[in-house]
Amino acid sequence: MKKTEKYPYKRILNYMFLLLIISNLASCTDLDQEFDKQELYTDSHATAVINSGSTQGLKALDGAILAYFRDGESSEDEFGIKAVDLGMDLRSNDIDMSRNTWFGFYNNYDNVILTSNDNAFIWKFFYKIINNSNAIINLVPPTAPEESLAFKYKSHAYRAIAYFYLLRMYQHTLADDATLAIPIDKGDFVGQPKSSISEVKKLILDDLNLAYEGLESYQRTSKEEVDANVVAAYLARYHLTYKNWAEAEKYADIAMQVGSISNDVLHGFDDISLSEVLWGADVTPATSETYASFFAHSSQINDGYSGWDHVKSINSNLYDFIPETDKRKKWFADQRYPANTVIIPGTWAHYAATPKYTSLKFIAEPGPGEFIGDYIYLRNTEFYLTKAEALARQNKNAEAQQVLFDLNSIRDDSYVKSSKTEQALIDEILMYRRVELWGDGVASFDMARNGIGLNRKDGRLNTIMPGADLVIPALDPRMIYAIPLSEIDANPNINN
Repeated sequence: MKKTEKYPYKRILNYMFLLLIISNLASCTDLDQEFDKQELYTDSHATAVINSGSTQGLKALDGAILAYFRDGESSEDEFGIKAVDLGMDLRSNDIDMSRNTWFGFYNNYDNVILTSNDNAFIWKFFYKIINNSNAIINLVPPTAPEESLAFKYKSHAYRAIAYFYLLRMYQHTLADDATLAIPIDKGDFVGQPKSSISEVKKLILDDLNLAYEGLESYQRTSKEEVDANVVAAYLARYHLTYKNWAEAEKYADIAMQVGSISNDVLHGFDDISLSEVLWGADVTPATSETYASFFAHSSQINDGYSGWDHVKSINSNLYDFIPETDKRKKWFADQRYPANTVIIPGTWAHYAATPKYTSLKFIAEPGPGEFIGDYIYLRNTEFYLTKAEALARQNKNAEAQQVLFDLNSIRDDSYVKSSKTEQALIDEILMYRRVELWGDGVASFDMARNGIGLNRKDGRLNTIMPGADLVIPALDPRMIYAIPLSEIDANPNINN
């Protein structure tokens, strides 16, 4: 991996201990800064401080990583992990854009090439998380106090999450394990050759297992922190992706037990205090990046890009699948609404017209032009569907039907427990995954793991932006990203 500009490894270790002498370390927003100070301390000093039981510097670094998950880079379409999730969803069969603007290159698959700015951002974003996770992992010894080890385990989780995204974006999910994929950063900034899929998968799983075991007794203070339940959610995602059904069932069951499912579906998904939320980021007036934000690009009602006729809409065929009695159908405009119409009671009369099928799922309080909605990374409802699918894949049909019912009966008072079995039941669960998780960053990854290609010539009635009416087979080279030119130029070993 090329050396990143923002968090050089040796300097970050030493800067951490400068923070130790700063009074009361502040919030994540204060930690989003350039770590470009001169070296101040030695590694031996750093280890001595950690072994003394002090965690102030580790808290600072952990907060900086979380701030970077939230904020990402500087461009309007680089707002951290939610930008990646939105972009990847726009590569799916389920979301369309009305015109080519920000995120348009995701929707029309023009950013998979090695010279794409989007591609360079994705690579830089995840390897920066990996680099900074390595800094903590390599610094904290296994003999450190429990309070310090918690930060090491969290960093194993961050590193696994980053590699999990990269592996699925830069290589086909269904490719043979021996296929070369991406480099593994060993934390020394020496450019590495590509590792095989099996090697990267092993690192991801080892990291997740270590993080889960290490954090089992850890009590987090807010949903912004990673704990064992969050790690269980990623273990469930990992095992579902690679068809380890029993393990997917096991960890999905843990993740789905966190919180409860809300009867209210029109709250805008903008608050991490919602009962369904497992993990997210609290966005405040101080940390909001205004137009460089998820809600600016995803909320038709807010005064942002989506509201400026950059509409994000649901595939009309998927919309038609949703029963009329299902509350989730209200996530999408049921007709064309003229300008200055209050579509959702309690919100605002948007000045622009709203086409049928437009997304109304994401709305940031408190009003137009203000983007302080929290970022939700994981919700428990995903893992009801994960568990249901994993059960159905094991021919545990009755159990799968019950788990699906437990979710859908809350979303739809008229839902009748499915009597389907085998593939028909799996297909029903997969359809409800597309509905429940619409816009949550799951759709294109589900397509990849299930060997489903892109088909935008499927008779849908919602608007498709020019050039995005594509049909692409599942294992076509365009379904994955090319390693960006910036990495090829910086890493002479990348093609070895």
